[in-house]
Amino acid sequence: MAWQGRALLLVALVLIPAPALAGSILLQDAVALCGGERFPVETVHGGASPYIALRVLGVSGQFLLDYGATRSSLSARAFGTQEGVQIQTTLPFAHPISGDFRLRHYNLASEPEGRQIGVIGTELLSQVSVQLTQDAVFVGAQACSPDVLRHHGFLPINQSRYFAADREAFDLPNVPVVFLRIGETHAFAQIDTGYDDTVYAHSIDINESLFENLVKAGARLHHVADIGIATCEGHETRHVYTFAPRSLIIETDQAVPIRSIESFHLIVKPTSGCGGIGSMQQPAAQLGASFLRDFATIIFDPFSRQVWIDGARSTPNGD
Repeated sequence: MAWQGRALLLVALVLIPAPALAGSILLQDAVALCGGERFPVETVHGGASPYIALRVLGVSGQFLLDYGATRSSLSARAFGTQEGVQIQTTLPFAHPISGDFRLRHYNLASEPEGRQIGVIGTELLSQVSVQLTQDAVFVGAQACSPDVLRHHGFLPINQSRYFAADREAFDLPNVPVVFLRIGETHAFAQIDTGYDDTVYAHSIDINESLFENLVKAGARLHHVADIGIATCEGHETRHVYTFAPRSLIIETDQAVPIRSIESFHLIVKPTSGCGGIGSMQQPAAQLGASFLRDFATIIFDPFSRQVWIDGARSTPNGD
């Protein structure tokens, strides 16, 4: 009887949470705020990039949900054919989506459990709504309800120039963004879920234009390291900086603060012909996947051209 009493007390605590915690408990339970099919999220050891398990063309394995990639791909090793070949196939969601996948050798230092066999890029991710938490992802086939998301404390970030199901006269890659204020300098930042910043947590790649703006604004940048990166043009060296005073605010497109981050690294991406922010003239940045932990729950709605982040949840700075 004593065990039954403890069990009933626990049930009561779950069913009647304190009002301030109600939203957090709801999201920890991974409620599908936009509907959709649930998948457990996998990561590599120490990483934050999200993977889900799928079976495609008779092969089972992990697919990276990469909002920083505009093209999807399959592992040449897993599918046993020549790199560069293009295959059309269907992703087996509840509402299947089809696309062209280029075969690639990933050459990963580590993989999620079950091995990586593919990357899902934004030409396909822009055809579904995705609610992403640290433990689960919901993939849906329709737009989210703004009223529902606002009721649960989420703030919208307009994606009209950046990320949408229906691309009309976009002058930028189809990659979702948030907005940053670093000191007194503002810029948009692509949400690159495939950029697993395990070496320097809270890594922010910035282009030369944004770096120059920071210097002109009097930012005290401290050079802490150089890293080597393999790109489409070969090997390049990038400089890593910290910033003092440590002031990074993640904002909506209307400059509404969402998160304050105290510890982060700025990595300057040189101008190159490989595309992305390095080829842009306007100030721009890319967030590493470790920022997903700070967002806790993030919702990508390409149908309504919105990204939603929980504005009611405050996270400790750092990891």
